[in-house]
Amino acid sequence: MSGRYPDAADLERYLDNLVCAKNSIQEIPYSRWDVNQYFDPRPFQKGKVYCKWLGLLEDIKYFDPLFFNISPTEAELMDPQQRLFLENCWRCIEDAGLNPSSLSGSRFGVFAGCGASNYGQSMSGQKLNAQGLMGGSTSILAARISYLLNLKGPSLAIDTACSSSLVAIAEACNSLILQTSDFALAGGVFVSAGPAMHVMTSKAGMLSKDGRCYTFDTRANGFVPGEGVGVILLKRLSDAVRNQDPIYGVIRGWGINQDGKTNGITAPSVNSQILLEKEVYERFNINPETISLVEAHGTGTKLGDP
Repeated sequence: MSGRYPDAADLERYLDNLVCAKNSIQEIPYSRWDVNQYFDPRPFQKGKVYCKWLGLLEDIKYFDPLFFNISPTEAELMDPQQRLFLENCWRCIEDAGLNPSSLSGSRFGVFAGCGASNYGQSMSGQKLNAQGLMGGSTSILAARISYLLNLKGPSLAIDTACSSSLVAIAEACNSLILQTSDFALAGGVFVSAGPAMHVMTSKAGMLSKDGRCYTFDTRANGFVPGEGVGVILLKRLSDAVRNQDPIYGVIRGWGINQDGKTNGITAPSVNSQILLEKEVYERFNINPETISLVEAHGTGTKLGDP
């Protein structure tokens, strides 16, 4: 495993922050983008944001391109999301006790959960070239590590909004079961490199004006975006046991469905969520009474949380 999160350069620090209930939300600094230029506390103002908070990754500009056989010029034009995902894929492989250079030609899949890139907003016209095209393309996100290590399994960038990382893991599991992959990297990344996402989610009324995500709380009035990157390495359990690999956990079941037609294209469907859970329990012979912990996707909204 490997990951970086606000106030947490590694997973150990991230766990400490969770245990201590540390709040890592802050006002968006000028070094990221000038929030004062866009801020207006009145909701739904044209081109403005009423939420000026973010869970921020520090030092996203630091990257060693030569280590990954990338020129400094090309690296400058790479979306930080590409750089972070590439770095953490490498660290994840090392954490699994594998030598990255030994994986060349293997059926090693890469499944990257992602969202739209807004890094191009910060580029000048002179930097809008072929390298900038690749550097800002979400389709290249998973391909970076596949290209670097000559990995021959599926290499997919997956954008299903809030569920992207979990869908990436589900697709990685499917690939392992179908034997189109023998190993799989799965995870996701998000960096807010510009104001576009804040502006659009403000216009949709999705963000919290208080800078807090009051999930399952009467004070809930939206969520606060947070940056981060996380990657896990997956194998078929039988292969991992046979090879005496270190095992952090076992995925007992997974599933994907869609809300279909609801009262709005972004509105969740409780019935579809219930149906999916029941299907997963039945398909993988899981007794729901044995589940001891549920990790929820808390949007901080009355529609999304239930």
